[in-house]
Amino acid sequence: MKKTIQLTLTTFMLLSLGTAATAASFDCRKASNGIEKTICDDPELNRLDSEMGRLYHKAKHLPGVKEEQKNWVHRRNKMCGSSDGCLLGETKDRIVELKKTLGTQGKSHKSHTKSTHKGSVYFPEHGIVCDKKSGFCADKEGISLGFTQEYLGEEKAIKFDKLIEKHHMDTSSYTLSNGIYCDSHTKKCYNNKWKEKVNHNYTNKLFR
Repeated sequence: MKKTIQLTLTTFMLLSLGTAATAASFDCRKASNGIEKTICDDPELNRLDSEMGRLYHKAKHLPGVKEEQKNWVHRRNKMCGSSDGCLLGETKDRIVELKKTLGTQGKSHKSHTKSTHKGSVYFPEHGIVCDKKSGFCADKEGISLGFTQEYLGEEKAIKFDKLIEKHHMDTSSYTLSNGIYCDSHTKKCYNNKWKEKVNHNYTNKLFR
């Protein structure tokens, strides 16, 4: 039991330091146990362990990630031992988890920096338009509460959700605070709600 705990802590320390040999997340020249030797000897496992190490190094500053990694290493060691097939599966799963963690952080960062956009109506990315004055964001399918929460905040999303419910709004078409009218059925934006002239700039940014 003592040996297992020591193995777990050693592996975790190596991951935390982010040291790297040819590929693995630790220095293969210093591999001292069966698990580490299996990782170093198997090219695919070596590559995946290296990728996992890089992702962990990027994510370790986030809340709870270090503890999650420590628990994962302990569970992996106990479950797999030196079985390369098991180690492959566990490492792939951990890579997916770390990518999700980093992806979520990326979205939070975009939401945090939304105030840097000048003007009420802007495109945070291609295919998404946000209107700070009107309090919503939309994509090619219409008003999106998900994107509203992501780029304008949860308070705005809740407020607009209540507005939709109260007025039984059709979220597939809408008028922005600058007068531009967009319709997800025709996949076009117009200079006004009477559809007198197509606004090609907004149409291309939102629907193309």
